[in-house]
Amino acid sequence: MPMPVDLGYAMKLEPKLAVDYFRSKGYEITWNWQEALQSTHARAFTVAKAARLDVLDTIRSEVDRALSEGITEREFINTLTPRLQAAGWYGKQVVVDSAGGAEVVQLGSPQRLSTIYRTNLATSYQAGRYQQQLASTETHPYWQYIAILDSNTRDSHRALHGRVFHYTDPIWQTMYPPNDWGCRCRVRALTAAQVKQMGLKVESSVGRLDTGMAEAGVDKRTGEVYEQPVTTFTDGKRRMRTGVGWSGNAGSAAMGTDVNIAKKLVSLQNRQLRQQVIQSLNNAPARQAAFEQWIGTVLTQRRPGNGIQPLGFMSDDIADAVEKRTGQPAARLLAVSEKNVIHADSLKHQTKGVALTLAEYQALPKSLNTPRAVLWDNQNHNLLYVIDSGKEMAKIVVNSPYGVRKQPDALDVVINAYKVSLFELQKGIEGGNYSVIKGGL
Repeated sequence: MPMPVDLGYAMKLEPKLAVDYFRSKGYEITWNWQEALQSTHARAFTVAKAARLDVLDTIRSEVDRALSEGITEREFINTLTPRLQAAGWYGKQVVVDSAGGAEVVQLGSPQRLSTIYRTNLATSYQAGRYQQQLASTETHPYWQYIAILDSNTRDSHRALHGRVFHYTDPIWQTMYPPNDWGCRCRVRALTAAQVKQMGLKVESSVGRLDTGMAEAGVDKRTGEVYEQPVTTFTDGKRRMRTGVGWSGNAGSAAMGTDVNIAKKLVSLQNRQLRQQVIQSLNNAPARQAAFEQWIGTVLTQRRPGNGIQPLGFMSDDIADAVEKRTGQPAARLLAVSEKNVIHADSLKHQTKGVALTLAEYQALPKSLNTPRAVLWDNQNHNLLYVIDSGKEMAKIVVNSPYGVRKQPDALDVVINAYKVSLFELQKGIEGGNYSVIKGGL
């Protein structure tokens, strides 16, 4: 078994991005750890069997302090133990779950608290590193996987050590560390000059990745088998496999956080301040880079699932226009799903020559933030963001607000995108099919 990661030294200073990431989490109550997918854990602080919010809040506040103040693992355990004992969440107890089933379970213990400490801090720090590295992709676009090469390192993780991939490579969507319990791996960002100077080879994971489901455990009460995603990378010689439930990227799981931000933006009374915040968020390099990475993976693999990615926050004038025409407030968060990306990039659009280029897809967050015009489709009752596309225009069709499968909140969703002629758009305006909300043609 690998040795636990030692974060004591790293926590001497407060890494703002890691703390921000941790504090952005909500609460997710689970009965078994197998229920908590990594993507869910990345958005919501989860402690299996902590079915009381007061207990969860106690644990969360102490992990928060560990990040921001750099307390040691020993101090973390010594501080939490009496508080959890007083709250009745410690040792082996008979606990009744939400379904009414009783079970003897192990609640708080030194080993359990140690796992909580290491897992949450490691995940938060790596999420912070991911955001930092995304913000510097213009100068450091190549990422190198680094493993700790000692007797405790898994052979699977050792197989990726030293290998370099572009930051948009699909591998970083599922294999950005940590990749298992106690994983000590990290990623190093490199410039093109460094790659050349070090004699490194930039590889591609396309065609080498396979994500499937693996058994994570069995519910003793019901017999239900829990399955979690596992991703495998192979080049014919060496093989890297994530731990069960660790196939993902904690730093890129941003949707839940963005939904909460959108709700908070609406509550701001000062419209000028709200617009400044929206522009600051929409123009953030890390957000742009994250989207480029995500959509590159979707278009390369072409196996759409239920994944969805934020594009940016909707401005006040457009949101007001939506509410005026639909009677419903806009969600204020623009997003696109994997399935809608592949729908827009269909063979039909490609054959007709109206499909967007990869560069245009990657630039969607910027384009939607500064469109040439925004129209309202009076027949289909949705938004049309018009952007420049070479000598032509492209229209990005947005349903607002719109419910998305497996998403608890409505979003402003891009449902299609393709090139059109300026003449066609002008004709639509003159004929009354389109109304101009913003900008002009």
